Amino acid sequence: MTPILDVSGLTIRFGGLVALSNVSFSIQPGEIVGLIGPNGAGKTTLFSSLVGLNRLNAGEIRFEGQKVDGLRPYRISRLGMTKTFQNTALFPAMTLFENVVTAAAVRMPLREARAVARACLEKVGMEDAGDTDVDDLTFPQKALGEVARALATAPKILLLDEVMAALTPTEMDAVIATLRDLRSREGITLVIVEHHMRAIMQVSERILVLNFGQLIASGTPAEVSKNPDVITAYLGQSDASHS
Repeated sequence: MTPILDVSGLTIRFGGLVALSNVSFSIQPGEIVGLIGPNGAGKTTLFSSLVGLNRLNAGEIRFEGQKVDGLRPYRISRLGMTKTFQNTALFPAMTLFENVVTAAAVRMPLREARAVARACLEKVGMEDAGDTDVDDLTFPQKALGEVARALATAPKILLLDEVMAALTPTEMDAVIATLRDLRSREGITLVIVEHHMRAIMQVSERILVLNFGQLIASGTPAEVSKNPDVITAYLGQSDASHS
């Protein structure tokens, strides 16, 4: 099977800082893959690079076999790869529905975009909150709203950057159930960055581990949790349950 995403030798430098060094991995269609690592490991930099927000110093990114590194972010989004933003970045002076419409309107007329926005809110169980101002949403509502807005771009692969931050365990379980349902109903491939180890281990079928910009492990949650390099990478963290 051809990978939906194939990353080879990805290297990113910011001045003298090497943020990512020779990172290579592939993701199959329909997988749910977790991306973990200590703070500063390069997780958000990797996501931003995949969707065209960072210029590569070396390496190649192929999406459905097509080379996409060097393309503008909107073109990568139109091809079907979209990311959410860390800790949610919904537009504050708008309702949730307006946020989702804005994302859909990038690729279609407004009337169609409004219909797509309603459908996306329904997919994440947020249809009753569409008229709510973003500032009045709860943390879990904002998390699901962020997912709905990303869905409005019709992604084939969705990169979720800490959408479960600040959620309680019960709220996380609800979001995890929604994500699994999206994969089964919509066939969307999911790659998830998450601080909460319980959540990431519960939802992911495979885990990639970054440390100091390098990929140090890849495997099932059980394999990764026993990997000596992963255990060493997390030693000295103030809370070993956080990445």
